[in-house]
Amino acid sequence: MRLAKRGKGEPPPASGDVPTIESLPDGLLQHILGFMDARQAVRTCVLARRWRHLWQSATSLRFLGLKLAKVRAFMEHLLLLRTGSPLDTFELWFDAFRDSDGPRVNLWVRYALLCKVQVLKLGSSVALHAGFQLDDLRLVSQHLRVLMLAGVVLKNRTCDFSSCESLEHLDIVKCLLPCVRNISSKTLKFLSIRNCRFNQDQRIRTIIYAPSLVSLRLDDHRCVDEYFYRAPVLDSMPLLQNAFFRLIHGTADSCTRADSGNCGHDDCNSCYGVEDDNRSVLLEGLSEAENLSLIAESKTFIFKRDLKQCPTFSKLKTLLLNDYWCVAPDFHELNSILKHSPVLERLTLHLFSKGPKHKLRIRGSWNPAEISAAISDHLKIVEVKCEVINNGVVKLLKFISTFNIRFSLDEVEILEQ
Repeated sequence: MRLAKRGKGEPPPASGDVPTIESLPDGLLQHILGFMDARQAVRTCVLARRWRHLWQSATSLRFLGLKLAKVRAFMEHLLLLRTGSPLDTFELWFDAFRDSDGPRVNLWVRYALLCKVQVLKLGSSVALHAGFQLDDLRLVSQHLRVLMLAGVVLKNRTCDFSSCESLEHLDIVKCLLPCVRNISSKTLKFLSIRNCRFNQDQRIRTIIYAPSLVSLRLDDHRCVDEYFYRAPVLDSMPLLQNAFFRLIHGTADSCTRADSGNCGHDDCNSCYGVEDDNRSVLLEGLSEAENLSLIAESKTFIFKRDLKQCPTFSKLKTLLLNDYWCVAPDFHELNSILKHSPVLERLTLHLFSKGPKHKLRIRGSWNPAEISAAISDHLKIVEVKCEVINNGVVKLLKFISTFNIRFSLDEVEILEQ
């Protein structure tokens, strides 16, 4: 509602002319009620006669911070009394539940799908190992656009979203996927999987098939070490623009004996425990990205194994790497990925610093006066962030300088005191 501005010197409007909440149309009030917890929205029925039934057509339903056993009857009564009007958002967030509540929650989710819900959020705040278990989450909807799962244990063997023809956003946070072998969707554009554990069978990798994906985030930044899993296999993603992959906790793709993925011990499940593990796991699927971040800890061998058959990153313009890729004396990993990035314009390196804050920044730029075998004719900016300029950093700067990039240690920027 747009209100005309009152000029200087004009008297304030009479009280009868001031817009109040009662002057708003029912549709707008029902939209406002959708931002409230469902229990609060229902309580508005006592405000006045007009409000008695407005909550029944609220455009969203949110049940937040629930102990399921205490509100189960309320929720089912509410769903029975609703008009069945379309839902923009359906959100369930549990603080406590019992294993027997799974089938009931599945029914509530199906109710939301029948109401043509567009945004579905389902989660819990309990410990990940005791997450809310969904034995059979089958979603069929022509209207669902956004799905968020948090603190959930998915027992499905496959997460096939082909029956969700409008699904574009999928966010999976702190979930266990102990049996999931495939995550697939032809329509998905944005996928984020954070702090999750994939297939518990270490011989099998979960395959992610999302050919329409434009943004991908796979991040185990806040996982705890006990979550031991294999990195997923990324299928072809020809439309991928932005990708972020961080693997910094101990997984089944790291070996304490060697960092090459070939320690020579037949009893090592990390190096030899995966079926058909000669194929590319990550880099091939990421090769169409325009902006790419790759972060790993030193004992992780999955990227080094992929580099043996390194794909060409034909569209890659910006690249962020950590010190995993910058190992002296030959800097093989860094050199390999740069050689396969023909249109790279900007390179950022985070060295010996966990971040996200860093103490120092060193910027290098293309030096037209130098003539050398430049990896990319387009590479003009290299930025190095670190805690201290030590011998390892100096060696790296010298290596990068061989590719027409000039650094000046007199221009080091202090980022944090």
